[in-house]
Order: sequence, then structure tokens, then C-alpha cells
Amino acid sequence: MSSGSSEQCSDDEGADLLPVVNDGDAVDNEEIRNIVQDYCTRSVGSTDTMVANNDYAETCRTTEEWDKEVDIDADYDAVIVEDEFSIPNDLIEGMCFTRKTDLQFALQGWAIKNNVQYIVIASNRTKFTIVCAKHDCPVYPCLWRLHSAQSKRLGGVWKISSIKNQHRCVSPILDSGHRQCNSQFISFYILPTIRKQMDLKPREIIGRMESKFNIKVSYMKAWDARRKAIKIVFGSWEESYRTLNLFMNAVASVMPGTVYRIQSTQTNRFQRLFWAFGPSITGWKYCRPVLSLDGTFLLGKYRGTLLTAIGMDANNGLYPLAFAVVESECTESWIWFLRQVNELLPVVTNRPNLCIISDRHAGLVRGCREIFPNVAHRHCLRHLRENFKKAIRQMGIGDVDFLCQKMYAAGNTDDRSFFNRCMEDMRRIKVDIHQWLVDRDVSRWSLINDGGFRFGVMTTNAAESFNGVLKRARGLPIQALITAIYYNIISMFMRRLEFIATEEQQNNNFFAPRVQTLLKKIEEEARRMPEPIRLNLNEFQVVDMSSRSYRVDILDGRRCKCSCEKPMLYHSPCSHVVCCLALLRRSHFEYVSPYYTTTNYKLTYSGEFHHIPNKDEWGEHNPISGIMPLLPPNYRRRSGRPRTNRYRNTMDEAQAGSSRLCGACHLAGHNKATCPTRFNRRN
Repeated sequence: MSSGSSEQCSDDEGADLLPVVNDGDAVDNEEIRNIVQDYCTRSVGSTDTMVANNDYAETCRTTEEWDKEVDIDADYDAVIVEDEFSIPNDLIEGMCFTRKTDLQFALQGWAIKNNVQYIVIASNRTKFTIVCAKHDCPVYPCLWRLHSAQSKRLGGVWKISSIKNQHRCVSPILDSGHRQCNSQFISFYILPTIRKQMDLKPREIIGRMESKFNIKVSYMKAWDARRKAIKIVFGSWEESYRTLNLFMNAVASVMPGTVYRIQSTQTNRFQRLFWAFGPSITGWKYCRPVLSLDGTFLLGKYRGTLLTAIGMDANNGLYPLAFAVVESECTESWIWFLRQVNELLPVVTNRPNLCIISDRHAGLVRGCREIFPNVAHRHCLRHLRENFKKAIRQMGIGDVDFLCQKMYAAGNTDDRSFFNRCMEDMRRIKVDIHQWLVDRDVSRWSLINDGGFRFGVMTTNAAESFNGVLKRARGLPIQALITAIYYNIISMFMRRLEFIATEEQQNNNFFAPRVQTLLKKIEEEARRMPEPIRLNLNEFQVVDMSSRSYRVDILDGRRCKCSCEKPMLYHSPCSHVVCCLALLRRSHFEYVSPYYTTTNYKLTYSGEFHHIPNKDEWGEHNPISGIMPLLPPNYRRRSGRPRTNRYRNTMDEAQAGSSRLCGACHLAGHNKATCPTRFNRRN
């Protein structure tokens, strides 16, 4: 079934008038979908890297860092645009242009290339006349003049009727403040590029203008040009919010199971939006009961944050489930997001042994405690490492990187003796360090004490990886952003279905490819072990190659236990269990979780997406049914260049080398055994 609702909250503002929208300026919804779909098709290769991992990785957290960092958003081959608008080298009487905007663009480009400037003296629906900007110069006036008009005889095209006199004011020095090089011209020039590279940065626009016209434009002019180009291609932000109710209702009507909820004020001003596509909801019940929560900043005209809930399929691939656009990553927004997940997604609420992995944000901690009290809430090890690094510095302890590596190794290990050894090492260095980790509840951040809820997932890299795929859509109006997410998920579904079909034809394995590879490694380890000792009907003793002894219990109902605890942590048999099952002539495949099977892998992507109706099929606003036009949110960006406060954290720092000093001369770069003064000490 489809579900949609709208919440209204009180506010202290007076009633606002809805913006007047000119239907003639509306952008064709089909054209927007074609552009976004083309982008998703070209970027579908990035879904191959959307795999859960527990590696420590630095991330980009603010718009300022995103704009400065080149490697985060490297260009790809598809952004090379060959269909740029042509700019004539010369203007000739009789030249024709399809539209008036094409004529204006050609004149502006010609003026910039020839370093001349003009002013408009007449402009209406039928004629356009310009003269040289120095026509009234008292010393040396330039009498150049161009007149163009719309020709009814030629079917309404615009034609240059006359060009009088020649320019006498050509200067060899290019003026950086050229009259015709305005944001409107730049936006028209970058239109083909913005269709390919939807988040073209202002600094990239500056580089393109300097390369093409040898003119350097200001950052603000480039930013304003980008805003205008996005508005031309994807429509205005105000219109996107105004018809958001109709758009989401159309999406929910054609895709069964799709749910959404819009929260607005009493004056119908947008506040928050939550949605989840029906096929994603249907497929998630075949994934592991693990959700990674994270947020990423948006780059459009109105600031905001995109919250995501990401699961993992049988092949450790990321599986997008639910999204929300909120004002910021604050306590109230996270609680609201979790409440929508609880109320609108029964597949999550009723899921047994559910695990939520997130950072230790106050809203997430409080929301999980109040809304999901029976859910195992686990903390992201990478974010905890960041907090741990800050705590060490506040304690005034040296060798921070060594302690952070020790802490990360302790949280990521599945060997209890190694975990205890790491914790003891840190306790010996300083008791406060050990106590800080214990106070954070070791069951929430360490794998060995998890109890098997994590399925081996230690970080929120899953959610952040999907956010990275959306990096080229974060500056779009809200409907285009939703459309980009929609086509990204479709591309991911189709790519993985093709991959599953290929695997079935070539290998026909019972489990997903990555799981099958891990099982083969476990089988190889089991073959190198000596024959286990059977102590009773269910209990065995296994000695591995390092002479360590383990207890294995083969229970009824396809359950097994091992003192190494790996079957509980990963929900698949370890090499010790495989060794015992081989003695019993039983297959160890029966003891692998069904979430890893190829059947579940295929069912995860069995849902079908459908075409979103065109704008003329959305219907009309109806106050009786609660479908009202919405005003844009109050959290609009300030005028001028977008400014963000840069809150630096420990993840922004490069991995430094060891800060250990020589014990003899107390200098860095060597130790006591290799100290240059060792010969003097011997004498």
C-alpha cells in the first residue's frame, strides 16, 4: 500500500503569501528526469564500491571543506561537454537565431571575445537594439550600432537586421569587470555542463571562464551563475517546494508500499520530509537486521541535511532504505527521523534482533533509548576513535596515534585474548584511558563483546558511502534530489540483478560471492587442522595450528557454538566448527545464516520500480485532503557567498608518524640503539 501524510506544527510567524509562479517558466518534469537518469546511468559504476567495511576513513563534513577539497569530488570523463553553445567570431547582417535568448547569448559572447562592450537601448518582444558603451564619449565616441527583430516572414526567428559602423574602441587589455560577462551569460554558457555535472563548483566555473575567454570572474558571480543554471534546468527551489505534496503523492501512487510524511507549519511552510520507496522496503526484510544511520549536508539555495538509513545485503553491499530532508543534524531532527521509521516502517519496527549503528549524537542516543528501547544500539568505532583522540589530548598524554590504533584494534578484533591485552596495555599507560573506554560500555563499541548483533559491521561507512554517491545531486532542488536518489537506487537494483544472473550462470553458488569466498578460506583453514576429539554427542575439542584448544558444540536446529565466538559474531561457522562437521559427515552450509544465501540476495532486489507520472498528471492541490501548496523552509542560506563555520576534528588530521624520542639524546628520528652518541657513551 502507499502511504502519505502531512504534519502541521505551530509557529510564531504570520501568514505568508505563496510565491506567484509563472506556468510558462515551469521546467518540463520529463526533461529533468532524463537529465537525472542519464547522470545515474553514468555514475552506476560507483555502486561497485558501495560495500560495507570497517576501515578508518576521513570524511568531508562541511560545505567549506567540500568546496576546497579537490580529491573528494574529482571530475569524471563524462563531464567533458562537446555540445557547448557556439559563439560567432563575426556578426553579419542576416544572421538568424531561434530564440531571443540565443541572440543575446551570441552577442554577449562575441563582445567578450572581441573585448568590446555595449548597452541595450531597446528591448521588447519584437526587437532588440544595442549600441557601443562609448557612444556618448565626449573625446572619441564610437557609433557602432546593431538592430535585430523577430521576423514573422521567417516563422518567428530573430534576425540581425542591420549593423552600422565599425567598433573604434577595441582595447588590447581585457577588462576583468566586463559589462557583458554577467551571471546570466555565464549561466547560459555552463548549461550543457550543468546537465552532465550537476554540482559544478564555483571555482570550476571560474576556471572554465578563464580558459575559454581569458577573463577572471569573481566567486560570487560564478556562484550566482551556477544557481541560475540549476534553476533553468531543474526549476526553481520555491516551485519545487510548492508542488512537493503533489510530487510525493504521485510517487506513492505508482509504487505500492512507498511511504512519506511531510511536516509543515500552520502557515504551510516546509519543515521536514521523510520517505522510503516501496521496493526498498520490501527487499530490506531479506537483508541483515542492521541499519547504519548518518547525515550529509546539502548544497542548494536552502541549507539542510539529508538523513539516511542504510542496510546491507547478502553480499555486503549497501542497501538504501529510508531518507529524510531536515533543517540540520540536531537532536530534534534525529528523534523525528527515528519516530517516522518506527511509525511508517513496520518491517523495521517488528524486526527481531534489530541493530542500529550510528555515532554518539545526543539525538540518536536519546531517540534509540525512547523510540527503540528493545533495539541493540551500537556505536560507530570510527567516530568513537575521534572522541577518544580528543580525550587523550585533554589528559595530556603523548603518543596519541599509537593509543588510537590500539583502541581501534581492540574494538575491531574478534579475539578476546587480544582485546584484553590491548585494554590492559592502555590501563598500564594510564588508568583514566582504560576507564574512559569502559564508561562507554564495551558492548556498544567492541566486536567481541557485541553479542552478534552487528554481523561484523563496526562503522557507519555504509551510510557515508551512499552519501558519497549522491554528491553530484546535493545542490539540486528538493524534487530533483529525490529523483536523483530514485534513479540511483534503480541503477543499483538493475546492476546487482545483472550481477546475480551472471553469477548464477557461471558459478551457481549457494551463497553470495563475497560470502562464498570467505567460506572457502575457512574450509582451507579447517583442512590444515588435526582431527577433532569428540567428547560427547554434541561437544568437541579442536586444536588449531597454533596449539590453541577450542570447545565446539554442535546443537540441534542448525545451531553451533565455539569458544572462539566467531559463529556468534558473524552468524557463520568458523574453521573449528567446519572441522567438527566434517567429522560428522555434515555440511557446514546448513549453519550459515540465511541472510547470506543467493536466494535472499535475489529476493532483496526483486521489487519493481515504476515510472513517475509527468507533472500534468499530478492533480491539483486540495485543502480538504490536506494536499496543500508549501512555502520554502525558513532555513534559507544567507545572502552572499555561502559561509559555514569550520569545526575541525581529529578526523581532519593526517596520520602522523610516531612522536617517540630517543632515550639518550631526547631527539626524534631514531632510538637509543641507533643514537649517534652511542659511541661516545661507550668510550
